[in-house]
Amino acid sequence: MDFTPIVQLRLRKAFDDNEKFKAVKYDEDLLNELFECDSRGRLYVYDDSVAGHSVFLHDTDGIGRDKVLCVKNPGGHETFLWHIDGVLFAKDSKCDCALLTTANVHFIEFKSNAANKTPQAIKDNYEKASRQLQLTFEEVRDRCRRVGVEITDVVCVDACAVFNRSVPRNNALKKNLSVKFLDATGIKLHFSDEMTV
Repeated sequence: MDFTPIVQLRLRKAFDDNEKFKAVKYDEDLLNELFECDSRGRLYVYDDSVAGHSVFLHDTDGIGRDKVLCVKNPGGHETFLWHIDGVLFAKDSKCDCALLTTANVHFIEFKSNAANKTPQAIKDNYEKASRQLQLTFEEVRDRCRRVGVEITDVVCVDACAVFNRSVPRNNALKKNLSVKFLDATGIKLHFSDEMTV
């Protein structure tokens, strides 16, 4: 297994004060709690309340397609799923996870289980997702900078908020949040339940 997506960002050194990263002696130890890796042509990422963090799935049987992020991987790239919320950071303080390849980092926040019953709740959840993604990106960016890595010079970085398909699509709000996010972070924010790595 090639750990370049993690090594090139010097994440072990950037997070050397974190207990989970302190426990890593060899690259393979990263797979104990912090990361999963897969190279299948199609994967699904699911925010699993039983596991307490996001996980890779190979199908959506029993879960349904509306609560997952579909990840298309036509090149069969080794793709690492970084367990962030509830593993690296306290639950609900940062985004749920990130996908890492040698060329990309995608920060991901799920709001597919959120109460999206009223227009105000939907607006609040869009804003919360944007805020959690921004906080996570800024934390990772700043930690990488401290160890001499400018993350956006090494890989393409973006953020993605995943909402249940039944949530009404408020395009004006999403566009507004995306513009504010780009201004604040320099990276793009997408609202989607599919991506290609």
